[in-house]
Amino acid sequence: MKKLIYLCTAAIALFVMPLSSTGTVYAQSYYVNPNQVYSYSDMIADIKELKRAYPDLIQYKSIGKSEYGRNIYAVSLGTGPSKVFINGSHHAREWMTTTVNMNMIDKYAFAYKKQQKLGGYDVQKLLKNTTIWFIPMVNPDGVTLQQGGLKYFPKSVHSAIIKMNNGSKNFKRWKANAKGVDLNRQYNAKWYGIEGPNSPSYKNYRGKAPHTAREVQAVLSFVNSIDPEVSISYHSSGQIIFWNYEQSGSRYTRDYAYAKTLGKMTGYDLVYPKSFKSGGGFSDWFSRTTLKPAFTIEIAPYAGETHVPVSRFPGVWQKNSTIGLYVSQEGFKLFDKRNIAASKSLEAAVQSFLKSADDLESYYYSRVKSESDLRITEAHEQLYAKVQAGIKKNETAIGKLPVSYRTKPLAALKPAKTYRDRSLSFMNTVKTGDKLLSDISKLEIPLNQGLLNNSTIALYNSLANSIQAAETKINSAYGVTVRNIARSKYVSPSKDMQKNIGYEIQRYQMLTGMQKKIHDGRYDETEADLQKLYNINEQSKKLKSSDPSRYKTYTKLESTLMQMQADIETALENKPEPEQTDPNTQTGSETVTQTEPADAAE
Repeated sequence: MKKLIYLCTAAIALFVMPLSSTGTVYAQSYYVNPNQVYSYSDMIADIKELKRAYPDLIQYKSIGKSEYGRNIYAVSLGTGPSKVFINGSHHAREWMTTTVNMNMIDKYAFAYKKQQKLGGYDVQKLLKNTTIWFIPMVNPDGVTLQQGGLKYFPKSVHSAIIKMNNGSKNFKRWKANAKGVDLNRQYNAKWYGIEGPNSPSYKNYRGKAPHTAREVQAVLSFVNSIDPEVSISYHSSGQIIFWNYEQSGSRYTRDYAYAKTLGKMTGYDLVYPKSFKSGGGFSDWFSRTTLKPAFTIEIAPYAGETHVPVSRFPGVWQKNSTIGLYVSQEGFKLFDKRNIAASKSLEAAVQSFLKSADDLESYYYSRVKSESDLRITEAHEQLYAKVQAGIKKNETAIGKLPVSYRTKPLAALKPAKTYRDRSLSFMNTVKTGDKLLSDISKLEIPLNQGLLNNSTIALYNSLANSIQAAETKINSAYGVTVRNIARSKYVSPSKDMQKNIGYEIQRYQMLTGMQKKIHDGRYDETEADLQKLYNINEQSKKLKSSDPSRYKTYTKLESTLMQMQADIETALENKPEPEQTDPNTQTGSETVTQTEPADAAE
C-alpha cells in the first residue's frame, strides 16, 4: 500500500511537469521509494527511470553477472573527471544499503537539475568535478533469496541452499551469496587468516580462494577500470565506521581526518584497529591495494540475524544523506592535488628534456654558413631520433593527465617540438635538394654521350617538378641565411641547367619535326622552320658565351644536332624540281579536239 501511494504521488507529479523550450520534461519528483522492502527488480526499474529522467547526468551498465546469472549494475552520477565509488548489499540481509545508494542517486540528481544545495553542498558544482559510481546491489542473488525465498532459484539447487541454511527454509538471516560464499570475506586482504565455516553457509564462509565468486570478480574488474579516489562500502548493522587497515604515516593522518568527519556527520562511532581485527572485506582490499581512503559504514542499530526494519530508513537517511557529496568533494581534492603534482612533475621533466632538444638548433641553423654545411650528419640524425622519441614519450605521459591539467606541460613541450620540426624541415630540404642535384647528374649522362631522345626529354621534364619540390621545402626551412644558401646550392644550378638544355630540347624537337616534313615533301614549311632554328641556335650560343662557367656546351650533343641540321639543309638543297606542265593542257578538265565532220556518204 505504501508503495502504491508513493507511485500515485509520483504519477501526479509527473503529469504536471512543465516542458522546457525544447519540449524536454524536467523531473519534478523523486523516483525511488525508500520506504519499502527494496528488491532487485525495484532497483532495475528505478535505474531505468532515473536514466530516462536525467539522460545527461546518469548512465548505467551491467558489469558482470551473479552466480545465478543476474546482472550486476553500476550506475554513474555526474560528469566530472574525478571518480569516487559507493556500493551496497555485499550481504544479502543488508539490502537497505541498496536503498541508501539508490536514494542518493535520486536526490542528488534532482538537486543537480534544480540547482539546489543539499546540506550546504553545491551539488551541481560537485557533480561537474566528480562522477560518483555506485554498485547499489553487489549481491543480487543473496538479496533475492533473503527477500523472496527459493522460488526464484532452480529447483535442482533448493536442497543445497536449505542445507547451507542449516535445514531452514526461512532465509531472513541469509547473508552470503546464493552459493553460500560471504562476498565481504572474499577479497584478498589477510584472506588466509579469516576464520569461519569450512564449507558454503548462509554466512561467514570465505570461499575456496580469494576472488573466486563471480560477484567479487565483477566488482574488482570494475573498480580497477574507474580508479576511484575514495570508496564507501555500506553495510547495515552497528552504527559504526571501519576506516583503518594497515595505514601509517601520512595515510593514517589523512584517513583518520576523513573518518572523524564521517563520524561527526553520521554520529557513528569509529572502530580503531587495535580493537578490531578482520580481513577479506572490500574496504580492506581497496585501502591496501590502492593506498587510497576506504570506509565501511554500518548504517543502523544492530538488527540481529535479519534485515534492518524499513521503519529505520528515515533515520538512516538523515545521517547519511550528504555522505556521497562529502566523498565527492574530498575525492576531487585528492584528484586535483595528485594531478597538479603530476602536471608539475611532467613540466619539470619536459624542461630538462629541452636541453637536448635545443642542441638540434646548431645542426639546422647556427652551423650552416656555406653550401658544404647543407648536409645531414649521423650525429644530427641520432639527436633528431632521440628528441622525437622524447617528445612522443612526454606526449604519451601528458595524454594520461585529465585535459585541464595538460596545459603547462604541453606549453613546456612546445619549444622541443619547434626544434624537432625545424630540424625535420632542414633535413627534408637537404634530401630534396640532393635529389635535385642527382636528377641533374642523371640528365647529364645522355647529354654528354650526345644522346637526345624521348627518355632524355622525360628526364628534362621531371627536372621542373624536382625544382618545384625543392623550392617548396626550402621555403619552409628555418632562417633566411639557410634558405639563401639552399637556393644557391640546389635551385640556381638546376634552373641554369633547365635554361641551358631548354634550347637543345627545342632544337631537337624542331629538327625531328623538320625531318618528318621533308619526308612528307613539305619543303616550304621546313625552310620556314629552318629560319626559326637559326634564331634558336644564336640564342643558345649567346647564352653559353655569356657565362661559360654556368652554361655548358655538350660537344657530342652539339655535333649530333648540327649533323641533323646539316642533313636537313642538304635535303632542302636537293629537293626535286617542280614538274613542268603544258600550258595548252588544262589540268582538271577534259580536252576536246574539234575534227571536221565526215563527208556524207554519197
